[in-house]
Amino acid sequence: MKAPETEEDFVQWYEDCWADRDEVEYPKLFGAISEEVFTLEQTDALQAWLESELAQVQELDPNWLPLGVRVAPPSEQYPYWSYVTSGLSNPFTVAPGTELDETASSGIGYEMVIHTAEQAQWPVLRLLDMMAYNLVCLRAFALNHRYPVEGSLTGGETKLNGFIFVRDTSRPAEFTLPSGKVQLLTLVGVTRNEMAFSRSNGMDKLMAKLVDAGTGFITHPEREEVKL
Repeated sequence: MKAPETEEDFVQWYEDCWADRDEVEYPKLFGAISEEVFTLEQTDALQAWLESELAQVQELDPNWLPLGVRVAPPSEQYPYWSYVTSGLSNPFTVAPGTELDETASSGIGYEMVIHTAEQAQWPVLRLLDMMAYNLVCLRAFALNHRYPVEGSLTGGETKLNGFIFVRDTSRPAEFTLPSGKVQLLTLVGVTRNEMAFSRSNGMDKLMAKLVDAGTGFITHPEREEVKL
């Protein structure tokens, strides 16, 4: 597998990879998905991380600005809202003419998803902020990671103040683009105590408790902490 060598062909290939993900793979994974994209250009997330002590780049790449978040409303198969990043798997690490290993990842190698029972704005803002963190601070996430946030997850009244990164067993764990493989990381909102429990006892045991409590892979900001 090889990326096109001429600049014109490479740009078309890059755009085709993007379209394949958003227009082919995402509808298969999430059902009908809104055409609207909430982009990094519409927020100050990139600039905020650039000004932080964690920043690993000196200036923002304009190619990051159109990256963003897509929204899938409830469907018969998936009766809840899904918010998914669009762009972290773009092949921005590839140059024209590059030989691509068949097992290689595309871009950072994943996209992130949050599921909620009700439509909300906070998942969009959280995902945009975490995309900016990945791009500016050059820090990637992975399955079984934990990510605490400042304050509450929603910015309002909720006991949830962090995410765990898990595989949603109701859909494929990954998909493949012409530019490589892409993993789907599902983010589930948790409390600090739940996060600590997963660190000591394993992510599977925490997820089992969340499933037993009736929340599973869907983040319910109003829920109580599960019995640990």
